[in-house]
Order: sequence, then C-alpha cells, then structure tokens
Amino acid sequence: MSVFTGLLRHEFGMSIRRRGLWFAYGALFVFYTVLLFSPPPIGEMVKGEVISSAQLWPVAGRFMVALNVYFPVAVGILCADRMQRDYRLGLRELQESTPLRSAQYVLAKYFGVLASVLLPVFVWVMVIVGVMIGIGHAPSAILMAQPVAFAVITIPAFAFVVAFSLACPLVMPTSIFQILFTGYWFWANFIPPKLFPTLNGTLLTPSGVFALQGFFHGRASLTNKEPLIYSAHDATLNLAVLGGSVVVLLVLVERLLARRARLA
Repeated sequence: MSVFTGLLRHEFGMSIRRRGLWFAYGALFVFYTVLLFSPPPIGEMVKGEVISSAQLWPVAGRFMVALNVYFPVAVGILCADRMQRDYRLGLRELQESTPLRSAQYVLAKYFGVLASVLLPVFVWVMVIVGVMIGIGHAPSAILMAQPVAFAVITIPAFAFVVAFSLACPLVMPTSIFQILFTGYWFWANFIPPKLFPTLNGTLLTPSGVFALQGFFHGRASLTNKEPLIYSAHDATLNLAVLGGSVVVLLVLVERLLARRARLA
C-alpha cells in the first residue's frame, strides 16, 4: 500500500506541475472568465438580478456543462502521454522490480492523473462562485449546489476522458490519438443527431447533458426552449454506463501492460 500511495502522490505531483497543463488551463480560465463577466456580445455579463432559488441548480449544472465543452479536450491531449512516459524514460522496468502489481500501478497512475486535472478546475470554479456571491449575482446557497454539479457532471466526464487517454495511446501513436480524440469529443457530444450520425444522445455521452436535464432540470443554453428529454433515471444510467466504461478501459490497460511485461 505504501508503494501504491507513493506512486499515486508522485504521479499527481508530476502531472500537476506540468507547464503544458497550466498553459492550457490558464488559457481556458481566461476564456471562460471573459465569457462570464464581459458584456454581450462577447460574454454573458454575470451581473444584475440575483439567481433565484428556482434557477440555482439549473445554473450550477449549466456552468459545468459549459466547462465540459473545452476542458476535456485539453485533458485528453495532456494525459495521452502519461502511460507511455514511464516506458520512454525507462521507469517502467524499475517499477516492475518492486512489489507493485500491474493493477495497482494502473490505479495509482489513473487516480493521480485524474486528481491533478480536476483540482485546478474545482478551485477555479469555486473562485468564480465566490465572485458571483460577492457581486450580488448569486445567493450563498450556490456554495452547496456547485460542488454537487461538479461531482455529477464534471468528474464523470474527466474520469472517462482520462481512462480513454491512458488506454488508447497504448495501441496507437500518441499524436494520432490526440488528433482523433479532439474530433471525437465534439462529434460524440455536441453534434445534433438530426444533422449527422453521432453518439450524442446515447448513454455513452459524457458531456453531462443527461445529468443537467435529469438531476438539475436545466438546459445547456438559455435560448434553448425545447422540452427536457432526459429523466433522473436516464441520468443515472448514463453515469453507470460511463463508470462501467472506465472500469473496462482500466482493465484493458492492466491486461496490455501485463502482456508487455510477460513478453519483455
């Protein structure tokens, strides 16, 4: 357990200190902050009427779905080399000489990377929420709503993307995966099924729209007046499918690594 914990802490520290992560996140933080606080047509101008109690949960959920448009793309690109890095630097052979089993290695790697990409986003989200309270745009109750929305919308999306990004580069070049993943994310989450065949609208949709509608009774856009089509049951199934997909991906990663170790 001490080896597992040490590897998890090491991976978290290595990942969160990457310059690329802070460059990408910094650009996205600026982009979303401008959208929130600039006047139209550039932004949404988060000022004026206080968010009512009836709007509180839909607003919290819509904020997280908006973040899921671009942040997971950055996460997928940044995490694509985390598994290959150990092989490239010759660390995997050293790790295999320790009592650490391949399943422990995969889980430590996964949770370390996942925590590193989630923590900065959560801190920034709560800072934005604090500013909204400070300027009188939101009641203090949003301090409870926003972490819940983060837990059921942002964490599942990031968890799915990190697992995807650790698994796929084991069977294809990292650069190819990064290009394909960028296209996949927008195709599978934001292209309307009426316009083009897509996974959007299926239980494999990780954008958070199922949870937004089913749990928070909100819409992804203020101008979208279409009826809500996903129930709490649908949202629960969506989370279960995404969670199951993460487990399957991690099992496949563990099996691939174990096979590599046997053939080495």
